[in-house]
Amino acid sequence: MALIRYTVIRFFGLIISLFVILSIVFFATRFAQLKHWSFPLDFPEQIEFVKNEYIRFIQNVFTRWDWGSSDGVPVWDLLKDTAPITLKLNLIAFAIYFTFGITLGFLTAFKAHTWFDKIMSFPVLVLGSIPSFIWIFLFIILFGYTLGWLPPRPPSVEEPMYWRLAGWVMPVGALVLAPLAKFTGMMRNELVDNFDADYLLLLRTKGLSRRQTMLRHSIRDSFVPIMPEIVPTFVFVMVGSFFVEMIYNMKGVSTLLFDAMFHPMIDFYYISIDTPMVVMICAFYATITLLFTFLVDVMYAVVDPRIRIGVRK
Repeated sequence: MALIRYTVIRFFGLIISLFVILSIVFFATRFAQLKHWSFPLDFPEQIEFVKNEYIRFIQNVFTRWDWGSSDGVPVWDLLKDTAPITLKLNLIAFAIYFTFGITLGFLTAFKAHTWFDKIMSFPVLVLGSIPSFIWIFLFIILFGYTLGWLPPRPPSVEEPMYWRLAGWVMPVGALVLAPLAKFTGMMRNELVDNFDADYLLLLRTKGLSRRQTMLRHSIRDSFVPIMPEIVPTFVFVMVGSFFVEMIYNMKGVSTLLFDAMFHPMIDFYYISIDTPMVVMICAFYATITLLFTFLVDVMYAVVDPRIRIGVRK
C-alpha cells in the first residue's frame, strides 16, 4: 500500500512538473520573440497579449491536442516523424551502457586487485573522459571514411538491411562509452567497499561463498547509491545525442530544434524562435526525462524499503 501511495504521489508530481516546464518555455519564447521583432506594444500590453495566447494554447492542447503549426504544418506531425529516431538512439544506448556497465563492474569487483582489475581501470578512465561528440567525429573519420567498415552517414531506405543496421553502430557507440565507464567504475567501487561489511562477513562465516554473498546481497545494496545517478546520466546522454544526431546527420528531434531556433541567411544563421515547435520539442524531452525519473523513483522504492517507510510516516 505504501508503494502504491508513493507511486501515485510521484505521478501527480510528474504532471505538475511537466505543466510548469511547458508554461515557462512558452512565456520565455514568446517574450523573446516579441523582443526580437520589436513588437509595437509596451510591457503591460505584451504581458496581456502573451497571457491570452497562452490561454488559447492550453485550451487547444487539452481540447483538440493542437500544439500549433510551423510553416502551416502541425508540429505534432513533424515530431511524430522524427521522435522515433531520437527515442531509439537513447533507449538502445541506455540498455547497453547500463547493462554492460553493471556487468563489467561486477566482474572487476569480483576480480578486484588482480591483473584483470588493473587492465580494466585504464580504459574505464580514458572512455569516461572523452565526450560523445568527440567520439562520433573519430568514428566517422576512422571507421566511416578511412576503413569503410561502417556508413559515414545514415544509410537510405534503399540500402540493404545490414548496412542500415550498421548505421546505428557509430552514434550508439559514441553515446555509450562515457556512461559505460561511469557505471562500471561506480559498481566496482560500491561492491569493493561492501566486501568488508559486518553482515557480509557474518554470511561468509555461515558458509556462503564470496560469489553467493555478492549475487544475493551485495549487488542489491550497491544499487542504492547507484540509482540516483541513473537519471542525471540519462539526461547527460540525451543532451549528447543532440550533438551526435547533428554531426552524424540523423534526422531526429535535434534537427527540428535547431531549425526552430536558427534560420539560415546567406552564410550565417540568425535566431528566429518558432514557439509552437520549441514548446513541442521541450514537451518531448521533458516528458521522457520525467517519465524516466518516475520509473527510477518507483524502482528505488522497491530496492530501498526505507523510501516506503518514509512515505508511510
